[in-house]
Amino acid sequence: LGAGGAVRGILGPLLKQGPSHVLVANRTVAKAQSLAKHFASLGDVAGCSYDGLASGQFDLIINGTSASMSGDLPPLPHHILSNDGCAYDMMYGAEPTPFMRWAAAETAWAVSDGLGMLVEQAAESFCIWRGVRPDTKPVIEFIRQSLSA
Repeated sequence: LGAGGAVRGILGPLLKQGPSHVLVANRTVAKAQSLAKHFASLGDVAGCSYDGLASGQFDLIINGTSASMSGDLPPLPHHILSNDGCAYDMMYGAEPTPFMRWAAAETAWAVSDGLGMLVEQAAESFCIWRGVRPDTKPVIEFIRQSLSA
C-alpha cells in the first residue's frame, strides 16, 4: 500500500524473493503504475487504486503509507487478506496502528509493525561501519518498553 519512498525501498528486495504477483495500490493510480513499471523487470508487478484491491485476496499486505502516522487507515476493502495472510505496517508506535488493528480484525495470521525493520537497518549500518553486528533483540525490547512508558 502506497507508492512513495518507503515502498520504493522494499519493492526490489521483495520482488527478488519471487512472489507470484505484487500489486502496488495507491490513492494516485498513475503513481502506483509508474512505480510498478519501474520494477517490472524484476517480476510480475502492477499498480492500481485501493478500489482495485477488492477483486483479490492477498497473502501479504504491507502498509507503506503515512496514514498510520495520523491515526488513519487507507481505504481498504474488507476480506482482501487471505485466512493465513500476514500484514506488515512499516510504521510503529506504542499501540497497534489502525492498519494493524484492521488486519487483526480481518483475522490475519500474523501482524507486525516496522520497529524491527528500523532497528535491523541500524544494526546493518553499524555492522558496515564497525565490522560487528549488534544483537538487536534487547534494543527492540528496550524501545518497545520506552514507547509504552
